[in-house]
Amino acid sequence: MSPFSQLNSEQRWALAFYTGSLAFGEAQRDSGQAAWSRDQAAGLVDDLASLVDMTPADAAARQGQAGLEVLAYLRAHPEALAEGRPAPLHVAREHLNASLGHYHAGNSKAAYGAALSAYLEGFEMAESGLRAVAPELVEQIEHQMLAYRKAVRQEGVVSEVERRHGELSRLLGEAARVLDDTSLTPAAGFVGAFAILLREGLEAILILAAVGAVLVRTGRRDALPWLHAGWIAALAMGAATWALSSYLIEISGAGRELTEGFTALLAAAVLLYVGFWLHGKTHSDRWQQFIRERIQHALHGRGLWLLALIAFLAVYREVFETVLFYQALWLQAGPQTSGALWGGIGAAAAGLAVLTWIIVRSSLHLPLHWFFGVNAAIMLVLAVAFAGHGIAGLQEAGWLPADPVQFPRLSLLGIYPTVETLSAQLVLVALVAGVLMFERRRRPAE
Repeated sequence: MSPFSQLNSEQRWALAFYTGSLAFGEAQRDSGQAAWSRDQAAGLVDDLASLVDMTPADAAARQGQAGLEVLAYLRAHPEALAEGRPAPLHVAREHLNASLGHYHAGNSKAAYGAALSAYLEGFEMAESGLRAVAPELVEQIEHQMLAYRKAVRQEGVVSEVERRHGELSRLLGEAARVLDDTSLTPAAGFVGAFAILLREGLEAILILAAVGAVLVRTGRRDALPWLHAGWIAALAMGAATWALSSYLIEISGAGRELTEGFTALLAAAVLLYVGFWLHGKTHSDRWQQFIRERIQHALHGRGLWLLALIAFLAVYREVFETVLFYQALWLQAGPQTSGALWGGIGAAAAGLAVLTWIIVRSSLHLPLHWFFGVNAAIMLVLAVAFAGHGIAGLQEAGWLPADPVQFPRLSLLGIYPTVETLSAQLVLVALVAGVLMFERRRRPAE
């Protein structure tokens, strides 16, 4: 037998669960399996993290002999936690029905919370797989969920809430039929995996390529390692997120959206600062002196850390969301489709690499005035997009209200059809326009 130090993390966890199962007999495990299948120990263990922390004394104190037997079974078969989870759309319908029940009982707060869970813990888990085969249906369901939550939050008349509930239930039923009738073919898996990585990686690539080109163009190649350190750290954090969410803990829906939302808003603030800074350099009348005296000496200490922060924020938000999308897509894929998924990921990665090369090479050949202007525009446009992503994330987590409007949804630009996201972006656009006009008036004629 290999020594413990030579075991990988998966083997160590398997050994830990096996050792823990030795505290129980075969009869207890069999009884625990029966109790688990009948859902007699509901609420005892929700995920792998709670299973790891659960002691026999805790299980007995909470649910007596049945708790001990279920613990015995789960220590021997921890995979049952994943296998026993209901389908995401079933979870969504259960929460939605619970929401209507709370509303009939006069508890609008509980009704709103259940409606939020219908999206976060249910529909969102099936969204990426459904989007690969029925994107228009995804848009309809998301719009109706926002409308239903708005009706509940505003304590509308019961008939209106019931109407929204009925329409949403119909759409969820249609989505379930689509997923049941439409297996994820290799072609659909390839396209889905390709589109996810290309869509999520595009914003990060634009930021990294633009900042990297600025460093190269201004003779600060020595600062490139800080930029690389930021995106490499983000990839490592993304890998850790995938490992934790797959094998140890289950990241809640609200936790996912809050992480994405706050990261996007922080990134928007940083990009806004960098965009204004770059724009301010497009009108320097003595470029060589500016480069020698300002940029050559500006990137020290906090400036270098800012580079790493820009790269980290730009990449981690996209990696975090990509991990969650791929987890959902993988659950829908069979053995015959997994190769196509990897092919889609590889093709998208190659496409992003080519796009990076094109952006950097074309930027380096632009006149200096245009070079800084174009990169400033990229930063400011992405700041507006990230602001939209951030507001939308906080709305989906239930931290901000969401009032849907009839407006095109362009998620690549962070445009979501709600009053709050569009208003925030309009304010940001007005701020950018105001600052640029102020600089133009203040700058003496050249």
